[in-house]
Amino acid sequence: MKKSTLSAVIFTVALAFASSVPVVAAGGPQRTNVYVECHCDDPVGKKFCATFENAVSGSDEYTLASSSTSGYGIGVHFACVDMFKGINDPMAGHMSAVAVAFTIYSERLPGEVFADTSVFRVGQDASSDMSGKILDAVGQIAKLNASVLSKMAPAAAKPSPAPKPKAELSPVGEGSPPNN
Repeated sequence: MKKSTLSAVIFTVALAFASSVPVVAAGGPQRTNVYVECHCDDPVGKKFCATFENAVSGSDEYTLASSSTSGYGIGVHFACVDMFKGINDPMAGHMSAVAVAFTIYSERLPGEVFADTSVFRVGQDASSDMSGKILDAVGQIAKLNASVLSKMAPAAAKPSPAPKPKAELSPVGEGSPPNN
């Protein structure tokens, strides 16, 4: 199964769990939550991850989320290793190999849903450039999954449905469930 087909299947499942209420803040479109998780022990990886978190925080389109267990949004998970440590020690601390996994998360889903992955290198002076490229990728994921994200609004954001007149309800106990 192709990665794009698998992603489509997973997002269809995510849609089944999501409600159908669009998310719009009082002043306009709501900013997308972005949860960033970093497993970067090397100096270049740490700098890159911090730079990316700052880029998310400074963005007009995104809000840096403190957790992927409440609310909903896009998860960005980094794992970094020094490319030269133990291979060419004089070069250690100059470049990091970075793996990133993008997910969609919601407190209403049983876990995070895979969206995409990538592996790339970041040089010690390229944190800002690469952070911008990853932020662009977050934008693409948000755009491709806008309908999923818009349907994951918390139940509190749902408008209350108008009560139905009692005459429209089917009698309970006569073989048919009530109309909802």
